[in-house]
Amino acid sequence: MVKHFIISLWLAVCATSVWAQPQFNVAVDKRDIVLGEALTITIHAQDASLSLNKFNLDTLNLDAFKTDFNIYTSSSNQQTELVKSKTVTTATASLILYPLHSGRLQLPALKFAGSTSQPVAITVHESGPDTPQVIFKPTLTPAHLLTRQVATLNLDIYDDGSLQWSPPKLATPAGTYIRELAPAQWDTTLNGTAFTVHRLAWAVMPLNAGSITLNFPVLDAIKFGKRLRYAVPSLQFDASSAPRYLPVYVPIGKLSVLSHPPSGKLILNRPVNWNLEIRGTGISVEGLSKLLPGIMDNASLHFYPPQIRLADDADKSLEQTLLVTLPLQPITAGTTRLPEIELPYYDPATGRIESVTLKSTSITVVNPLWHTAAQWISIFVIAGLLIWLTRTGLRLYCRKRSRQASLRRIANSTTPHQLSHAVLDFDWGAGVMQTNTLRLWL
Repeated sequence: MVKHFIISLWLAVCATSVWAQPQFNVAVDKRDIVLGEALTITIHAQDASLSLNKFNLDTLNLDAFKTDFNIYTSSSNQQTELVKSKTVTTATASLILYPLHSGRLQLPALKFAGSTSQPVAITVHESGPDTPQVIFKPTLTPAHLLTRQVATLNLDIYDDGSLQWSPPKLATPAGTYIRELAPAQWDTTLNGTAFTVHRLAWAVMPLNAGSITLNFPVLDAIKFGKRLRYAVPSLQFDASSAPRYLPVYVPIGKLSVLSHPPSGKLILNRPVNWNLEIRGTGISVEGLSKLLPGIMDNASLHFYPPQIRLADDADKSLEQTLLVTLPLQPITAGTTRLPEIELPYYDPATGRIESVTLKSTSITVVNPLWHTAAQWISIFVIAGLLIWLTRTGLRLYCRKRSRQASLRRIANSTTPHQLSHAVLDFDWGAGVMQTNTLRLWL
């Protein structure tokens, strides 16, 4: 009897211990997925205790998942019920994970309230029947940079053309300036397979020397309403220091200048604008304003402070365009020349400071008083010439009409007497001496 009592007591203690031990497990909705697809994890815990405040799955440490998975969303709920005269607390957490790479992955064991879950193995494939293969190719051109030199960062995404990608916001590392450029898309063939290439581009300018890592965010794509998420490998590059003698406002990279000088004849003392278009990488309004004060007044022209602004359509291109307006006032009449403009820049290929030169052009300045007088003189000369031409033409016309009338009278004569009078009265026109005899007429 004593032996049976001891065994029953031991079993009761064990049962009570098991009942008090939390039930903790981790379940997944599938064990074979395709890269980009979501994996749903359900974490279930049940405890027959009254410590409701301490029984919370939100305290789980999920850092072990972040090695191979991206945690997209997480939610949890908790409820308490009475089971067999015991207060039972049940907590459930639901996680949506996206794999960061393909291969044989494993969800590590989790610990909660003294219990440990079993690890779960997951197989992630490159592609599947409904999910295409996706390839990422990040490149930086040029690969080796100087500080304040602008490079193009391209992220080429290869898919079958059925995915719609959401534009990502690239995180900016410390000491780096990043500007988004216009995207592009085209079709190509890679290893005998047709792909659609989606190119995302940024302008990258390192401000400090050293090693810089560009981390891409997890990219979202939609295929027929289904959300897919992909991790992109990071890109690392080194930036070297620019020469110390180089002023910070001198751009690194070639510049080009297009001039639009004022056309036609300029009026003395009347201000006009001289417009320039300056294209290049790494240029700014502040830097260019320090390069242009070399344009000084001369004996023929007076310059006002320049007006500089960024072109409206230059935000999405690697080379930015600055529009410069140089107001000037001609102060002497005659033919003069606009000054020559020389803008320096540093060429990384040659390691020297080069410059782009805008050759001077000639302009004509007229005095409005002399110009007006010359116009009136021209008008009078033209008017006199028109009057003379009109009178001469009218005189010739009248002479021609008189001769034609005399010829008609001769032609219409029917008798010798009429013919004689018609010949003797032949009218040569105004200013011509009338003839009285046949000899004079001849």
